[in-house]
Amino acid sequence: MNFPCPATQSRHGRTYKRLQSSLKHRHSTGGRMVLRKVFPAMFTLPKEAPACSRNGTLYLLRCIFLMGVRRPPARFFVAYCLWSFALNLCSTFYQPIGFLTGYISHLSEFSPGEFLTSLQVAFNAWSCSTKVLIVWALVKHFDDANDILDEMDRRLTQPSERLRVHQAVSRSNRIFFIFMTVYMVYATNTFLTAILMGRPPYQNYYPYLDWRSSSWQLGLQSGLEYFAMAGACFQDVCVDCYPVNYVLVLRAHMSIFADRLRQLGSDPEESPEQRYEQLIQCIQDHKTILRFVDCLRPVISGTIFVQFLVVGLVLGFTLINIVLFANLGSAIAALSFMAAVLLETTPFCILCNYLTDDCYNLADALFESNWIDGEQRYKKTLMYFLQKLQQPITFMAMNVFPISVGTNISVTKFSFSVFTLVKQMNISEKLSKVEGEAD
Repeated sequence: MNFPCPATQSRHGRTYKRLQSSLKHRHSTGGRMVLRKVFPAMFTLPKEAPACSRNGTLYLLRCIFLMGVRRPPARFFVAYCLWSFALNLCSTFYQPIGFLTGYISHLSEFSPGEFLTSLQVAFNAWSCSTKVLIVWALVKHFDDANDILDEMDRRLTQPSERLRVHQAVSRSNRIFFIFMTVYMVYATNTFLTAILMGRPPYQNYYPYLDWRSSSWQLGLQSGLEYFAMAGACFQDVCVDCYPVNYVLVLRAHMSIFADRLRQLGSDPEESPEQRYEQLIQCIQDHKTILRFVDCLRPVISGTIFVQFLVVGLVLGFTLINIVLFANLGSAIAALSFMAAVLLETTPFCILCNYLTDDCYNLADALFESNWIDGEQRYKKTLMYFLQKLQQPITFMAMNVFPISVGTNISVTKFSFSVFTLVKQMNISEKLSKVEGEAD
């Protein structure tokens, strides 16, 4: 019997590994190409391509259109109205009522874990409906904000500036799909766990439906609840992710603006009049940024305020459910729900802190420019502009408290207060005792 030599075996092994690596690379490249064709705005364009900042909200605004809160298109007027009616009836209007009616009708039939699973979602559903109505009333502000972004794009002249905007656009769209994935994973996980347990996910009240009477009514109610919750999660992604999408693109423009300020007066061939005109143009750019922020303030103020009101309570119920009552499937669903709730405020609060730092960087950049040799008129205008730049851009939640990481931590800490209160009052033991007597 002839055996291949070790060198031949080693060479064949290396060839096989190279072939395997090549096939994997082709497979991943093929998948990436398909994804690029379907979702092109998720990928960074080359720096030669013209900047289009509004593409940072491309998929967000498409999903807002699918929420049924936009003006119906003439071509699909009837279909769009029917879709809007079905989605908003189930998710925006009836779902909060269904939770409350279900508690009134069948409270004694809930186990403690099922009740907390339903209650934590009920508070979030009520807040989601409120946020959807706020966005519905102020949706025109998104179009106005995109028009202002177009004005900012016209000021971009360098390839490096366009590349920074392209990177912000792709990052913004990828974050939107991360939000969508987390929210939909929760809705699907809760639905599958409930089906395996033989119960509807939330046991909402639906007229003429009794899921206990037959398996087909159980399936029908579970399907209705999943459609309503998936629709609510879809809406929640839009009303929670839009501040992140817009502020990410804004920060890219502010970074470019800082470089523009730093270059003021650096060209020795500029005349004093040309240097002054450049400064005036930068002042106009800053006014454009402030108009963009003012355009979004009413929407952000309302939606974040509503979320701040309920986030501590919702997280508190979720912690109680995970620690005291949930089985493995319910705990996984509750953890995915907790991740979704934290996504509703935390990323934007972090961006607000970064935005404040960006404003201070603008003031530093202007001070670092070559202004000492300028004429008196230039220096006076620059000093006035410097004072304006030192006023940071902040967002307020209904003029009650600032939107920042500190505020987010404060409202999140309330969840531990809720958990501690329940532990000290032995509510969990009382609920478990009641459940045992009912059995």
